[in-house]
Amino acid sequence: MVLGPTSQELESLISASEGRVVDSKNRIKLALKSFVDANENVGSSANYHSNLPDPQSLMISILDDSVVRNDALFTLLCLKTLKIFSRKQLNRGSITESDILGILAVISPPLNDRIGAEGSNVLLNICHEVKNVQTLIRTPGVQQLISFLTEEDEALQANAAGAIQSVCFLAEGREHVRLCLGIPCLVDLLVSDNAKVVLRAVGAIHNLSSDPESIHIIRECEGIPSLVLLLTSSDDAVSGSAAGALQNISREVASRIIIKTLDVVPPLSVLLSSTDPQTQLCAAGALLNIVGPDFDIEVGGAQRRRAFCRLISLTMATAAIYDCVFEKRPCLS
Repeated sequence: MVLGPTSQELESLISASEGRVVDSKNRIKLALKSFVDANENVGSSANYHSNLPDPQSLMISILDDSVVRNDALFTLLCLKTLKIFSRKQLNRGSITESDILGILAVISPPLNDRIGAEGSNVLLNICHEVKNVQTLIRTPGVQQLISFLTEEDEALQANAAGAIQSVCFLAEGREHVRLCLGIPCLVDLLVSDNAKVVLRAVGAIHNLSSDPESIHIIRECEGIPSLVLLLTSSDDAVSGSAAGALQNISREVASRIIIKTLDVVPPLSVLLSSTDPQTQLCAAGALLNIVGPDFDIEVGGAQRRRAFCRLISLTMATAAIYDCVFEKRPCLS
């Protein structure tokens, strides 16, 4: 286990510089690096398991110091430290608008992609709090995150998409991302070769798809075929988010017509036996939205719809029983 200074020791060191970071630059950088090395892994982070608040406003304030702003490594260490702080709810809850503006100042634009990626991580964490999302959407922060989606660096893309996903948990956030033209950029990332980029992008699209005004944009950007392909992903989180997005999107008639041409029933049917209950529910909802309306135009449609619902329920129940009896599921042919 790596031992490093506590955040309170960092606070004492920075405060002792009395606003002249230049005089203690190397000592502060070394202390920050030791803190980051000791706490970057959540599982072994003493800071994460501490109930004490951390000096995040002080850390953000030194980002504005020219000595820090002109030193990429110094800036990166400060942002990594803030990412660690922002994992704790008591720190996220005390973030101010001034703090958020201070973070945005160093990533708009960033000195390099690593700084942009780490700043995006901080925003991802703090946007787990509703008030911080409401603050962020009053700033140019979301536009900056969307611009990161179009950069070549995959870590930057993934972290920016993750931050946008956090923003989109809130209705106001979804509307803001839509108005900032973020949906086309996210759709483009659904076909990325990077697994983390895809995971974050499809998660954001899933959240956005619950906004009725976003559905036609996803369709017009040709996002539906990409979502259908992701139903067969080996990552349960990806396939689950894709199923959830298609469940929402299939409520629109124009989108449902496209979905029905893409042979979507087999992969959704497979997901009915997923080990993740939420994925099962999303797959069931999508199937009902896609196939269900066909029963309404047929003779005896109501009876057939009930039978279809029962078939879905039995499939999910059978999967649950199988999991109770056997440790490993058979391979699908």
